[in-house]
Amino acid sequence: MDYIEKVKENEAPEASSKTSEASLRIIDTDLDGLSPPQKVLQTDKTVRRKSLANKLNHINFKDETVCINFQHVRDKQIISFYGTPQPCFGNHLVCLWKNEPNINQLLAAYQFHNFIINDSQSIITVPADLRSINHRGVCFTLPEKSSQTSSRKTKRFSCDNLDVKLIQNSIIFSGLLEEFSPSSLRIKMEYSPAAPFQWINLKDHVNLIVSNGMDTLYSGECSILKITGSSKKKKAILQPTHDTIQRFNPKVYRSNRLELTPSPDILFNHPFTDKLVNLKVIDLSGSGLSVEDDEDSSVLLPGMIIPTMTLNFANSFNFPCKAQVVYRKAFEDENNKRMIKCGIAFLDMKSDDHIRLLSLLYQAKNKNFYICNDIDMDKLWDFFFKSGFIYPKKYSFIHENKKRVRATYEKLYNNDSNIARHFTWQRKGEILGHMSMLRFYQNTWLIQHLAAIMSKDQLKVGIEILNQIGAYAYDSHRLFSSHMDYLICYFRPENHFPNHFFGGVAKNIQDSKICSIDTFAYFHFHKSTKSNQELPANWHLEKSEFNDLSDLENFYEHQSGGLMLEALDLIPEDMEMSDHHDLSSEYTKVKLKRERRLYSLKYDNEVKAVLMLNISNFAVNMSDLTNCISIFAIDSENLTTEIIYSSVYLLSEKYKEKKFPILLFPLAFADTHSLKYEKTYNLWTLNMQHTDDYFKNFNYLI
Repeated sequence: MDYIEKVKENEAPEASSKTSEASLRIIDTDLDGLSPPQKVLQTDKTVRRKSLANKLNHINFKDETVCINFQHVRDKQIISFYGTPQPCFGNHLVCLWKNEPNINQLLAAYQFHNFIINDSQSIITVPADLRSINHRGVCFTLPEKSSQTSSRKTKRFSCDNLDVKLIQNSIIFSGLLEEFSPSSLRIKMEYSPAAPFQWINLKDHVNLIVSNGMDTLYSGECSILKITGSSKKKKAILQPTHDTIQRFNPKVYRSNRLELTPSPDILFNHPFTDKLVNLKVIDLSGSGLSVEDDEDSSVLLPGMIIPTMTLNFANSFNFPCKAQVVYRKAFEDENNKRMIKCGIAFLDMKSDDHIRLLSLLYQAKNKNFYICNDIDMDKLWDFFFKSGFIYPKKYSFIHENKKRVRATYEKLYNNDSNIARHFTWQRKGEILGHMSMLRFYQNTWLIQHLAAIMSKDQLKVGIEILNQIGAYAYDSHRLFSSHMDYLICYFRPENHFPNHFFGGVAKNIQDSKICSIDTFAYFHFHKSTKSNQELPANWHLEKSEFNDLSDLENFYEHQSGGLMLEALDLIPEDMEMSDHHDLSSEYTKVKLKRERRLYSLKYDNEVKAVLMLNISNFAVNMSDLTNCISIFAIDSENLTTEIIYSSVYLLSEKYKEKKFPILLFPLAFADTHSLKYEKTYNLWTLNMQHTDDYFKNFNYLI
């Protein structure tokens, strides 16, 4: 024999006699005990010797084991041992013990019964003949036929002993995850004085947390189906109680799901087993997808996080992301076969990958709509002038710096970045509608440059662009990489289109914590303006501190109660007030500038106004609202127009331009103090946690 030497029953080596009697153990192979019991379909089929040999060689290839059963000669009790099959080339099979039994004790009271191959969803029972046995292993003669029994509804998968926590009524029990299926999980636990097994309430639910030592992979409520084992070690079978989780706030208005041809696939290494999974996508949107799987081999568990998943389109291009399974539903296909449909939500995706995905999806829905496509800059400037977006007065503001403006827009439109987005409605290459977005504050995007060519379709194009902007914002705001907690837009009240839609949405919602509008006075400061260069006695200008912004917050809450300060990063968070804005590095990557400075104007140490200096490239916003000073007049007592101008003059050295815009809030201050201004601007702010309110009221206005 190649692997073991044939020995007589009474010739077991001495070494085997030293083996602990604990080696004789009963293995509980019933892992599907349910409470209450459920009817499980069982089907038997014959496995012939040739197929059995192939199966055994596959087990050897994977370095796995079979279960070898012995029966007590008197009371018929079964004990089991695990053996590793060696290569099988004929009628005989050799198995080496995984844990060596006490051969003398075994042969004295037990006789070989059969061995079992556990194939997750089925069990192959092999009534082999025993040829020989010793301390190294056992040799069998394989039968011509064996029996395969399908006794499980869903396939079980072995896990690499992931850490688990079972939390029940403030007690935490620790263990390891051994096996899982979407319907049950097997946990092994060891006794701990801090959480003894006696404290487990078998009739109450537990909260299960599965982790890999670094990240949480799953958490959910489970019922306890069964607990077995000794006083020191237990094994628990748990069943998830929910087929759906609520990952995000429930929404009425959701992403459009599209069925694409060819349909993409998702690929990922399963977080529990580390085995590669490949599933076909049924439908897809910018915020998630659904897939289908056979019921008996389903691998997705609602609540499970997939740290790295790839959305693959015909091996041509793909989108890596982090995702989470949010629901699992059974259905029957056209052949009456039971299938499982699972929904998966995107948790995060690189911004440029997400833009590419949305571009594909939106093009599939509307062939005229483009996101962040390559732009012919000559056609873009032609559109700006032809649509009237750049009108004579606006051009008078930028014409002296037209080379700088062209260079800036080249960087914004033809560079991949995390700070700029542009959306165009095109027909045969001609731009008929346009809108852009700029990430100008930490978690806030500025909507700007909305325009359309004058035509009978102008309103339709404008509405379609606004619709797509809304869809884009919905699909993006939940991704951490998008940094989109708020949307803002400056518009003039006399501009009918934005006032109808943005103003109308805010008016209809009637909740300033969901959507708010704040009005600014807008005027230009000329460095040549004659004004007092020094502040009067007892007045001084200094960098803003925590308490200064707290005063601004209190004033604004009383004055407006809206979202402006949150969106503009003016809510004080800590005592450390830094001049450097986190966005500076993102702008630097595309060779653009973005700085923010905060100053407080004080009289006898009382804050009268806060001045926010936004310093960026000229005309990033055509009205230069991204390169201006915003003044928030908190206390009008003793604060005059002359003092406002003197403060601006002292800070004007921060700007290269001979003139730059000023935004003053509240508008009432300018009116009360007869401060001359050119126009007013409304600042519209939307909290992206309330997209339902936006879409509902937007649709009313169409």
